[in-house]
Amino acid sequence: MATYKGIKGVKVVTKATDPTASEAVGTVWYNSTSPTALKYAIESGGAWASGGNMNISKKYRGTCGTKDAAIAMGGNPYTGETEKYDGTTWTEVADLNTPRMALGASGTSTACVVAGGYGVNASSPIDYNAAQTETWDGTSWTAVNPLNTARQASGCIGKVSTAAVIAGGVIATKTNISETWNGSTWTETNNLVSAHAEMASIGTSTAGLLAAGYAPTWLKTVESYDGTCWTEGNDLNTARAQPGGGGSSTSALVYGGTTAPTTYIALTESYDGSSWTETADLATAREAWASTGTDSTGSLAISGRTAPTTITNVTEEFADPAYAIKTVTIS
Repeated sequence: MATYKGIKGVKVVTKATDPTASEAVGTVWYNSTSPTALKYAIESGGAWASGGNMNISKKYRGTCGTKDAAIAMGGNPYTGETEKYDGTTWTEVADLNTPRMALGASGTSTACVVAGGYGVNASSPIDYNAAQTETWDGTSWTAVNPLNTARQASGCIGKVSTAAVIAGGVIATKTNISETWNGSTWTETNNLVSAHAEMASIGTSTAGLLAAGYAPTWLKTVESYDGTCWTEGNDLNTARAQPGGGGSSTSALVYGGTTAPTTYIALTESYDGSSWTETADLATAREAWASTGTDSTGSLAISGRTAPTTITNVTEEFADPAYAIKTVTIS
């Protein structure tokens, strides 16, 4: 019969007390005191839990930050309204200078940059793609240098207000144009592999992912960015447009979205740096929403559309994995 040492190459360690479950995951040990037993630890997958509801229901918002400290701005119907999250409650703060929806955002709840989107001209009732860029200092928004190419529904990767990448989106049709932000100006850089919009944005300006999207149908493709070039990566399991996304280029989540014009999904997939795996579904299927997070265990799903004419203000938080110590039993 095979032994643990033969399988794993190490002996079963004897311990007087159990280690913490998170420290012990992947190991086996013998507890020599009460209760004496052969034990091991396992990690369960994370799950979505209810967070604090937003003050207003919007779709196509921009957002920055973490699940415990986030900021969401703009949205449809057109607004500059901004709300800040402390992990429990959303509070209204200063509005954007230019009301718009479907805008890109990078940074934290106290320092972020937003750009592009879709708005309405205040002097005449004409909808237009926006190029405006604004920065947030924790108190107010300031207009700064605009994008080179006005657009909406772009992907925006970045975790700070001084370094971001906006790519893809819609001009008159889908585009693959990519621009980088250095804290003061936008510069055109290498284009996306393919032109598309309505994707999930994940990671930083030097290690990021744009996942799923639409062009001219629902996509499951993923493109990665290394600070210079875009490269096709491993596909999602489920094609979708307008999903949420959060995390890093090696620990990410993509969740929700639409797989047909009025088909809203709750499917969530996690990424470990090499492949996508289905995990716990959202409680509320939705699309066209805001999302953020630092890794696959710290994402927020914020607001969005749950039916053709229904917009929600519900927030969901992806909880950290749970750990449990188990006793080996023989029957």
